[in-house]
Amino acid sequence: MILVILSISSLAEGTKQFRPTSSDVGNLQINDIGRPFALESNSDPLHRLYFHISNTSEKVYFGFQHIGTGTATYRVKDASGNVVCSRTSVPTSGTGYINSYTEAVAGPKISGFPAAGYTPITFTPSSTGDFYIEFTTSLAAPNAYHFDLFDLTVCDVSNNPIDGRLWAYAWDLNTRSSSGRYNGNLFIYTDDGYISEVEMNGIQPFGFVVSCNNTGPSNLALGNNENRKSVDGNSTRPQYKIFLNNPDINVYPNGAVPTTIENLSVVGTPKYGEAIDFTLEMSIGGTVQVVLDINGSTGYQSGTEDVVIVQQISAGKDTIHWDGKDGFGNYLDGGATVLVLSSFATGVTHLPLYDPETHQNGYIVQRTRPFTGACNLYWDDSNFSGGTVNIDGSLTTGHSFGTNFGNNRTMNTWWNGYELDILNNFQFTIEILNLPIELGMFTAKISEKTVLLDWITFSETNNRQFTIERSNDGVKYYAIGVVDGIGNSNTRKNYQFIDLHPNTNNYYRLKQEDYDGKSTISSPIYIEFALNDNNAFQNVYNSCDLIKVKNISSIKSIVLANSVGAEIYKTDPTHEILEIDIPPPKSSGIYYLIITDASKQIIHKIIVR
Repeated sequence: MILVILSISSLAEGTKQFRPTSSDVGNLQINDIGRPFALESNSDPLHRLYFHISNTSEKVYFGFQHIGTGTATYRVKDASGNVVCSRTSVPTSGTGYINSYTEAVAGPKISGFPAAGYTPITFTPSSTGDFYIEFTTSLAAPNAYHFDLFDLTVCDVSNNPIDGRLWAYAWDLNTRSSSGRYNGNLFIYTDDGYISEVEMNGIQPFGFVVSCNNTGPSNLALGNNENRKSVDGNSTRPQYKIFLNNPDINVYPNGAVPTTIENLSVVGTPKYGEAIDFTLEMSIGGTVQVVLDINGSTGYQSGTEDVVIVQQISAGKDTIHWDGKDGFGNYLDGGATVLVLSSFATGVTHLPLYDPETHQNGYIVQRTRPFTGACNLYWDDSNFSGGTVNIDGSLTTGHSFGTNFGNNRTMNTWWNGYELDILNNFQFTIEILNLPIELGMFTAKISEKTVLLDWITFSETNNRQFTIERSNDGVKYYAIGVVDGIGNSNTRKNYQFIDLHPNTNNYYRLKQEDYDGKSTISSPIYIEFALNDNNAFQNVYNSCDLIKVKNISSIKSIVLANSVGAEIYKTDPTHEILEIDIPPPKSSGIYYLIITDASKQIIHKIIVR
């Protein structure tokens, strides 16, 4: 008998999990600002309050305590939607009324035990499946009806409580004030059978809805990393079952453990201007993250050339697609090297919480089964000024944010039930293509109030035209003119285009187009334009003996080339040198000094007499 008392007292489902101590806040609510959760008028199965019955010998015991104004009724429907417990007023005393926090935590008093428990309403099901309880209230939106105390416990034929039977896709909860801290724990059961326990750890959300899914605030087919980012407004998507206790393993079994059959690899030879595919074969489905480290700094840096691809894959062989462009939308040049950092995860769990206001402590998440241990936590708040990004993971606690940072935002945090942190890391190089044209020098110079563009081809195959594109930031390019191509040629051809309306900062590139519709894009060149200055680069000048380049602390390379683009001198100056002397060419003629820094390339024309 003592064992029965202990079992009943330890497995109440409701207030005991919402409020771990009597001083904690957190209660179930309905009709808050008109949300549909557990309302009789609601027809959406994702916003119901469920309990599971696996045997008709099981019984259900439940009770309430309302706080505030208004009245309410409840009723119960079976898995087929039939009313099996007719509409009844929520009690204010007697059977089904929970008098105190102590009674709620003790659980239902059955045959006098436990003595500290409440006297429950009893429901005996005649079928199995997911039943749900729904309510009406006399309060009109936006006024919410609050259950200060609530419990619903499923028991077996011997009246032993069965843990992990009460659940919802989207719990509607309240801390009664913006300063109230919610310390309850929740258990998430993913569609692939991974269970994790999230400790809310003192979050201050006031009224809030807790739901979880596998992608984040968004679920766009090609959304990749954008799906995971925290966003303005309400963008939650209930998908996973959320329990107050560890889900009953007899009803909610563990998922499969993944194995790698064929590791991630690149398909074929990556080429400039073309999309690139990767293949991977896993024993079960999951989420693959591929970081394409392009900017040279290890790991993914948001807002740089780096790219991150996030894709759901199925069991067996699957393909991950990359459009071949960097984080700024430009194709990588031939010869560029890309470092691939990849990982695989199952039981991927996103917690996109709307309007959570403040979270000074961050979440704590533990894997429950089939794996155990602390979870790495991830987030991406880069959509907001002052937002942080952590897609490399953080143990113990994660994703804290200051006072009202989460106001009217959907703040997303995610973790994995299982993760293979290093799936396969490798490098590949973009192939230098045999282009339909052999492009020689491509230069820009100021001519009065215009910029004169000159370029040379040494051979052309099926070349229809050149489209001249200009940008003021090196990221977004716009067409400013077209020059017809020769078509087919094995001899040198000279081309010229005049930009009549240049910007102060001008990046130019050539888009070469074939007659069959294919195109290639040249590397950009840069020139600064000023009306009172006919020299595009003031740090370079000629003398009879030496070519001097000054103020080179930020310059990466200096190349001197002849009129057909052949390199005759090159140096990579160190940051400590402020001036360098370049030997002049031995022969007279036209030469080009090509100066490259971290963000642009400047070409200066030199005449040697």
